[in-house]
Amino acid sequence: MKQKRLVMRTIQAMLSRLRIVTMYLILFVGVPSSLQAAPFILSQPVALPAEVVTHLKSVRPGAGHRWQLVVFGFTHCKDICPMSLANLSMLVKAAAAEQIDLGGVFVTVDPDRDSHAQLASYIQGFGSDIAYLRFESEALAHFKATFGVEAVFFTKNAGNQSSYQVDHSTTAFLIDPAGRIRLIFDALEDAAQLAKLFRENRALFAL
Repeated sequence: MKQKRLVMRTIQAMLSRLRIVTMYLILFVGVPSSLQAAPFILSQPVALPAEVVTHLKSVRPGAGHRWQLVVFGFTHCKDICPMSLANLSMLVKAAAAEQIDLGGVFVTVDPDRDSHAQLASYIQGFGSDIAYLRFESEALAHFKATFGVEAVFFTKNAGNQSSYQVDHSTTAFLIDPAGRIRLIFDALEDAAQLAKLFRENRALFAL
């Protein structure tokens, strides 16, 4: 148990450093053409807490042997989230072509504006294999912390509860049927590489 907590803290620290470095490059240096993203396969899969696994399985009851791609976002996102979900949809189809049972899970970081009805309507355009999860307050904080995901709200205050902006990580996670994080990737940049992984690294999917 201590080893699992240590591995999870290491992953969270790595993601935090990656976000800081990426933001620095974009703001002050610009992204070099030679800097290419790549999926990060964990040499030691990290088991998620039982309650998190239960939540993930609840999006599609009965699909106990399904792999899942988990990404965070919000429905008022104009471009990043739609692109991320389009990539997840593409990856689900790419996995199906390799006979890998895979589904996507979109977790909202903005439950104040994202109702269940809005989320259901939002993900509908990305295919039936994309589901959603919605948490509030402490439950959302705990779920995000499990994955080391952060969200920053701009101009949200007592006088503005509807038109604020949210900055969040595009980091996504590949979860195996046993409820373990097997791979970390960028939902925007790594989709093509991950689809290639489905074709060329079938050993990863042999549990």
